[in-house]
Amino acid sequence: MKAVILAAGEGARMGPFTASVPKVMIPVGNRPLLESAVHALVENGVRDLVFVVGYRRERIQSHFQDGKSFHARITYVTQQKQLGTAHGVSEARPHLEGPFLVLNGSNMVDGRFVEDLLGSDGRPAVLITQSERPRAYGVVTVEGKNLVGITEKPTEVISNLINTGAYALDERIFEEIDRLAKVGKHDLPSAVSALAQRTPVLALRTEGTWVDALYPWDLLRLNATALKAAPEVRSGTIEPAVTIRGRVSIADGCVIRSGAYLQGPLSLGPGCEIGPNAVLLPSTSLGKNVRIGAHTSVANSILMDDVILGPASV
Repeated sequence: MKAVILAAGEGARMGPFTASVPKVMIPVGNRPLLESAVHALVENGVRDLVFVVGYRRERIQSHFQDGKSFHARITYVTQQKQLGTAHGVSEARPHLEGPFLVLNGSNMVDGRFVEDLLGSDGRPAVLITQSERPRAYGVVTVEGKNLVGITEKPTEVISNLINTGAYALDERIFEEIDRLAKVGKHDLPSAVSALAQRTPVLALRTEGTWVDALYPWDLLRLNATALKAAPEVRSGTIEPAVTIRGRVSIADGCVIRSGAYLQGPLSLGPGCEIGPNAVLLPSTSLGKNVRIGAHTSVANSILMDDVILGPASV
């Protein structure tokens, strides 16, 4: 089975982070957001991936290349005009045969999430979950185990069940995509809702991880989630009298000065320097070559590459 990963959009609401990279390449837990979908698919044996790219596509292609380093086989399709998610899937059509999966590359997911989607056993399906703010998403209406329809960003509360943007589909979806495109509708939820009117589409609830980021401040939530599963690595130079507690990843070339206190989950990218008596508290990621001054405290933060914090900062 193949999987289509939608990664063409800019993510304008994430500005200024997306000024130079697409939303899917924003680092959380010191790795691009898009990696979570790739790892989750590969973990479940789905290795043939079709990336639909567009905005700043070279940043995606240079990082993932042909997919070998991720144990995957990646084909790239360029969506020249980002008309919508259905249009993006349509662009991948020449590379698809039989059942396939569709994931949004800007969502953080895990292996259980993809496992739940594969539970459709080749039948059309949409993966759903509960949300505390359903009106920000596409709200799903279900009857038994089947989808009735998806209402995008309703003005009134219909349900707390929302569409995660993950689907199991087959060639029948293209008829609906083509039909709706003729009337100027290019979103995949509309096409899936239309498909559900003529053939059963399962509405599968997921118990896996699904975290979305709509605005820059949502990245802290994604980062905290990513760090919970980050591997624990201890590299670089750790001077005497350093206290390290919890899950902490320290990359090559890092220097942790005497008296520093690190409380995980934390991730330090290559070449970081943590000054004497500095304090790093949970849910913090440091990019490459970050410098933290003496007696400085950092908590629940994402510091990008080459950031310098002076001494006694909070």
